[in-house]
Amino acid sequence: MLKEKLVPLTESGMSADLKKLIERLLETKELFAIWGAGNSGKAAVEYFHEQSGGKLAPQCIVDNNPSMWDDEKIISPDKFFEMEKIPQILLVCVYVADQVVQQIKQAGYKGEIIVFSIFMLHNNKEVWDLYEDHMDELEELYEILADDKSRETLEGFLNGIRSGDISCFEKINGDSAEKLLDPDILQYTEEEIFIDIGAFTGDTILKFLELTKGKYKKIVGIEMDQGNYRILCETASKLKNVITKNAAVGARSGRMHFISGNSESCVLSEQGNSETEVIALDEVSEIQDATMIKISANGMELPILKGAEKLLQRNVPKLSIYASAEELWEIPLYLRSILPRGGYEFYYRHYGYGRQAMICYAVKKKSE
Repeated sequence: MLKEKLVPLTESGMSADLKKLIERLLETKELFAIWGAGNSGKAAVEYFHEQSGGKLAPQCIVDNNPSMWDDEKIISPDKFFEMEKIPQILLVCVYVADQVVQQIKQAGYKGEIIVFSIFMLHNNKEVWDLYEDHMDELEELYEILADDKSRETLEGFLNGIRSGDISCFEKINGDSAEKLLDPDILQYTEEEIFIDIGAFTGDTILKFLELTKGKYKKIVGIEMDQGNYRILCETASKLKNVITKNAAVGARSGRMHFISGNSESCVLSEQGNSETEVIALDEVSEIQDATMIKISANGMELPILKGAEKLLQRNVPKLSIYASAEELWEIPLYLRSILPRGGYEFYYRHYGYGRQAMICYAVKKKSE
């Protein structure tokens, strides 16, 4: 049973560490910058503002996404490293921090690098309540996982939240360069028709090309943020058999508002500052022959699957899906309900330090 594998629920020491960091910055007046303009970066800015009574703010915010550089407060890595007075503390606020830390060090940065994403575990007791309330569903998930590594990954993820101990995540972390695309699980063929939902600027598509050695049948990249989409189109223009769509994906077609300008963290919301077309995958002609679907949609993953039920039942395509919070168990249990026999095997892998770093892979069961 999963519950027998869990460590005691203990209070994380992150709160004390954060308090010390705030006190240090207030006392020394050291300049600091934040790397990451998405939700984690915004949460860090708000945290420093609130905890310091408005006295602490980053000198700048750095992001790899060119669509974010319009704002003077959000700058490119090149511009950051060319600054006359570079902040000597750099807070990395992305959950796949290993890649960014490597990028920073390769650029010759000599200051202090703090992976701020780790500190998001400071309220672990509060976060754990959700998982505690759904332990029956987690036990059911644990029983249907396809391999020992998936079960160890689920154990480590939950224990990391229960303890606030980042070593739990470090023990289960996979290569973040292959997040969402694990070739050992997905086992690509030269006939792949890859649908990338939440295609961002095309980064996952480029990694897919690398892993498949450029041998595929078709790629469809769907991205709702217009800034990201513009760069996605530039990426796709250099590739063969790649179709792009500027839309969101959901359970049904229509139009919705969304919060734009959040780099990878754009999310559908009635309070959003932009409007987009929403499409249901069952109604998109270009993807009815899909063999693989990747979904990165900030909490909309399950509605997207429900809008693709006919496609899933007909094709049983390989799936690669972010699965955090309730979706951790809801996604595989939903897929099992619509394909009870001859359906999917489920694998879980973890990348990075965030609570949103779990990936659910679903591949068609092998014939017995």
